Formats: sequence, C-alpha cells, structure tokens
Amino acid sequence: MSTMSKAEWRAQIRAQRQSVAPAAGPKLARVGLDWLASLDMLAPAAAGMTACAYVSMGHEPPTAPLLEAWTAAGHTVYVPVCEPEYRLSWTLWHPGIQMAKSPLAPVMEPVGPRLSFAALGSVEAILIPALAVDTAGVRLGQGGGYYDRFLATIPALPVAAVVYAHELVAPGLLPHDFLDARVTHALTPAGYQRCGPPLGNGNAQEP
Repeated sequence: MSTMSKAEWRAQIRAQRQSVAPAAGPKLARVGLDWLASLDMLAPAAAGMTACAYVSMGHEPPTAPLLEAWTAAGHTVYVPVCEPEYRLSWTLWHPGIQMAKSPLAPVMEPVGPRLSFAALGSVEAILIPALAVDTAGVRLGQGGGYYDRFLATIPALPVAAVVYAHELVAPGLLPHDFLDARVTHALTPAGYQRCGPPLGNGNAQEP
C-alpha cells in the first residue's frame, strides 16, 4: 500500500521532472507509432486510425513529435480543450495549429472548432497525461479531474497514460479512490506496456 498521499506523490514527481532532459520526444514518437500499430493489428483499419491525444506542457514527456508522427502516418488526431464544469471538448490537431492559453487550466489549447467526443466518430485510441501510473492501471494525474470525468463517460477503448519509465511503478504504490479512472496501457520513451483491467469504469479493452 502507498505510504504517501496524492499531494506528496505529485510534489515528488514534479520535482524529479525538473531535472529530466527533454530529449525523449523522438523515442516517445516511435513508441506511440508502435502502440497504434499493435492496436490496428487487432482490428485492422482500412485507412488511418482516429485517436485522441494531448499537447504536453512544461516538464511532461514531450508529445509534439508523437503528434507529428501520428499525423504523418495518416492518423487523425484530436486534442482536448477545457470547458466549464471540468468537461473536455476536442479540436482537430495538425502541425502548426494556432495555440492559445486556456482560461480554465494551466495549459495551451488549439484554436479551432470544438467537438464533443461523440461527434468525433470512431475513436480507436486515447492518450492522456499522467504523473505516474502503475502496472494495474492506476493513474496519478495533476489533480484537475478533467480526465477522470471524461473516461468515466466513454465506451471501452484503449487508453494509455504517458509517463517517464521510472514513473511506471508496481501495483499498490499509488494512492487512489473510486473516482480515479484507470488506464489500459502505459507509454514511456522506453516502450509501451499493457496494464491491468480497469475497475469501476468502462474504458477497458484487451489486447
């Protein structure tokens, strides 16, 4: 069991990330392509896949090369925009898209038409930020609650949390409660890993 609170975990990981070199982007991009390919092998698509991802900020593992690699490979990528009441809408991402500071959260967001998740059509994979994740799928986020609320409302889909390799930890170390949505995979610059099945929400899928 965890001996630290969520606040203590967050403070520790944020401090550790201050010293991580921001050179992981190309490695993470390759891992992201491999992860999508593994999902496509299970349910082959006639064309590119549709995925939801996000634009990294600060000392998070850099996702810009991953987003560029996905679109270059023919995949359609949507990234989130924070809405009132901790909801998310989605905007089509492309290289060079205009970004603006969110009035609701400390993130940059794309400028463009905003769509509900239901309006995106057939989404085949979701990539979300995290501070840490364990191999049972427990995710420690920044504490805003946007993604937990979002994941609780969607059908069964592969959902991967992006962390550095040392932030993927053994089960039981991370504090969590019934409101915390779990993930199906972890992505790090070193590779991707299947996590345990989620409990208490609908975002679980093998492979």
